[in-house]
Amino acid sequence: MLGGLVEASTKALGGSRFSLLNVLPATVVVTTVTVLIRAGAYSPGGPVRFDRVLPEGERDAVALALFALAALLCGILVRPFETALVQLLEGYWARPSPLAPLSGAARERHRRRRDDAAILAAAPVRRSAPVSGATLRDLAREDRRVSRAGRKRARAESIRDAYPDDDRLLHENLRRGTTDTDLMPTLLGNVLKRGERLAGDRYGLDMMVVFPRIYPYISERLHTALSRQFELITSTASLSICFALLSLATTPLVARLDAWSVAPFAAAAVSVLAYRGAVAASHGHGRLLATVFDVHRFDLAAAMHYDPGTTADEQHELNMSITEFLQPGSTRPLREEPELGAREFKHPEVPPAGSPTTDGN
Repeated sequence: MLGGLVEASTKALGGSRFSLLNVLPATVVVTTVTVLIRAGAYSPGGPVRFDRVLPEGERDAVALALFALAALLCGILVRPFETALVQLLEGYWARPSPLAPLSGAARERHRRRRDDAAILAAAPVRRSAPVSGATLRDLAREDRRVSRAGRKRARAESIRDAYPDDDRLLHENLRRGTTDTDLMPTLLGNVLKRGERLAGDRYGLDMMVVFPRIYPYISERLHTALSRQFELITSTASLSICFALLSLATTPLVARLDAWSVAPFAAAAVSVLAYRGAVAASHGHGRLLATVFDVHRFDLAAAMHYDPGTTADEQHELNMSITEFLQPGSTRPLREEPELGAREFKHPEVPPAGSPTTDGN
């Protein structure tokens, strides 16, 4: 009975995802710092005795139980902030965030990195013209040079493909005299932003605007894959912040000048590794988003009872009109829309399952 109650409670809180994403990061930080304090690691020059960590009496046992309960409650309280956690690492640093002053400089750094990589990726790799009398060593040296240039170009293409290209904003910036950009202050944010833009832009759809309308039509297998990929991004982002906090918490151990002085650097290395894992998972997330629009882009027009057209140009024009109409904050009635207002509806011949009938039954 108790096991069933625990299982039901875990499912209500999010299943295995809850235990990984919420309980584990908070427990790692609190438990590690608590163990180090009880073992005397924060006393410079003093011995580290882990025999002091284990409970020695009824009072310590009660404290241990309260500690476990506090870790669980901490996990529950952190759960609503999962999305904010990812957005922090993405680079959404609008005021009053203390990181807001760094946003412009961070974007400029990534702009230069992207543009330099784009220039290098566009440069062709050419083999030097053969020289009469060239020795075998000369030919081997030329092969090594071409191979190095090819690896540099492949690396540049990989860097370029991690960033949004801002092409979609070029016309708007020229028309409005603005300097808007899709670049984000962090690498994770840029990878996710590129995936979001590539998913819908190819079809004239703004993913951030229309995705909530397409979401109900996503197939079960795609929905499961998207959920798992987002869970992976969120969990690795959470662990990255967790170990960054742990690195700060263990910084005083540097004063010991012994093996424990390595602890903050080890925690920082794990934090960076978890962040790189989140970036790698974001590439897969972008491919899944593109798949959603490849497969379900017609469902949006069908849901709004419009004929998607028979050519790519007709579909692109309709998608851009729908995106413009669905923009957040838009209050213009449909009948006043210049593109959609006069467009004829195309109602399905067979009503969807579960829809009301017109014969009164």
